[in-house]
Amino acid sequence: MKTLYILFFTSLFAIQSANAQHESHSHNKHLDVLVEHYLVMKSALVQDEFDQAKTAFTKFAKEVRNNDEMNNHQEHAAKHQNHHGMMLTAVSKADSAETIADFRVVFADLSKELLTALENQNYEHPSLYVQFCPMANNGKGAKWISNEEKIANPFYGQMMHKCGETVEKID
Repeated sequence: MKTLYILFFTSLFAIQSANAQHESHSHNKHLDVLVEHYLVMKSALVQDEFDQAKTAFTKFAKEVRNNDEMNNHQEHAAKHQNHHGMMLTAVSKADSAETIADFRVVFADLSKELLTALENQNYEHPSLYVQFCPMANNGKGAKWISNEEKIANPFYGQMMHKCGETVEKID
């Protein structure tokens, strides 16, 4: 009987461990897609290419809307549901941006929510950088994510290309 208990608990632990690894792996795939489209968006804004930024945003928004990974974690369901709701709000605001200036304003919200998701999930990616421009967001400052340590400001594009600083490295 003791052997049955040991086998039962060992099996239960192995199943839970496998499920946790699957959820983490699956969520990282979701974040990989978001980061990929986000970085294209960011680069387009740096180059003052509004149409390219909107094209990348459309792919980013599709992944946010059609992937429920943030809601599939029972352990932190409320936290993920709240964050996913905030990400959807940011995406909805970006949908209505008609100019590059409008889009840059909501890009700050998209950046903030993506950064929160990366931090909450302990996202592992080959060196991402959190960068900050103190002049963005009407002088309140705003962060963005880059795959290069070199500053290329998406909030001001070519007008103030090098404005900002790297404040954190995400490994």
